[in-house]
Amino acid sequence: MKFGYLKQLAILVCLLTWVASNPAIAGCYDKRSPGMDWSGCKKTNKMLDDSNFSGSRFNNTNFSFSTLDDSNFKGASMVKANMTRAKARGSSFIDVDMTKSVGYRAVFDGTTLDKTNLTKSEYFRASFRDSKITDTDWSKSELGRVDFTSAQLDGVSFEFTNVSRVIFNGAKLNDVDFRGAYTYRTHFENVDLRKVINLSQLQLRLSCGDKTTQLPEGRSMPEHWPCEE
Repeated sequence: MKFGYLKQLAILVCLLTWVASNPAIAGCYDKRSPGMDWSGCKKTNKMLDDSNFSGSRFNNTNFSFSTLDDSNFKGASMVKANMTRAKARGSSFIDVDMTKSVGYRAVFDGTTLDKTNLTKSEYFRASFRDSKITDTDWSKSELGRVDFTSAQLDGVSFEFTNVSRVIFNGAKLNDVDFRGAYTYRTHFENVDLRKVINLSQLQLRLSCGDKTTQLPEGRSMPEHWPCEE
């Protein structure tokens, strides 16, 4: 009898020790609140609109197919977060670490990204239409076919990033760095490029534009513009 009680007590102690050493798992069922920790949790197909996630931790969190519209992520950590096909329309990402995060076909239309780290991230075919993106590091990333239509980008780094077939139509670009960026079929129609930096003539030849595209000083319109479909 006494042996059975001691065995149960030992199992309970082991279980509590395991939970204490895995705080991310322990917090997966915590309610939404500022400063929470859902790191490593599976939050797919969830309706998480109008949330205050400021100061929270979502490292390795899976938000695939979830909606996070009109939410506040100020100061959050989202390293390696999975935003595949998630929606965060109208949300605010200020001073957020999204290093190595992924967001295939995610929708961030109308969002605000400021002082956000998106280095080595992958957002293939994602949409950032009408978004305001400032002082953001998006270097060494995969952004093929991303839609930045009518977005405002100021102080954004695309250094050594794949921006092939990205749509910048109608976007406002100021102090945007294209050093080493891959611009194959990147769409610059109706874009003022006079305030971007490190955009070479070779990058322009790889890209697409038309007579509405305003070029940086010393650059000329490639002969094949506008690009054929």
